[in-house]
Amino acid sequence: MSGQMWQRDDNWVGSEIEDSFVMVNIDTGMYVRLNRSTSVIWNAIEHPRSTEQIVTELQARFAVEPEKCRSAVERTLEKMRGLQLAAPH
Repeated sequence: MSGQMWQRDDNWVGSEIEDSFVMVNIDTGMYVRLNRSTSVIWNAIEHPRSTEQIVTELQARFAVEPEKCRSAVERTLEKMRGLQLAAPH
């Protein structure tokens, strides 16, 4: 999965509220709330980015071990896919 390119679905809009990012899908009306690290992933995939590029960005922003970071990014991207927030390209 590390070579796979990901991009977010542009049907979502949102705003930062306190320590999270709240979003709504303009087509379906579905709401989601992203935590800080998930928001970084969301912002990273505005344009197609590989899993590796996303992992590198998170490691630069957060003190996290490389394998834990990669595992968390991969899990988050799969959750985002399931919620139709993002898709591989």
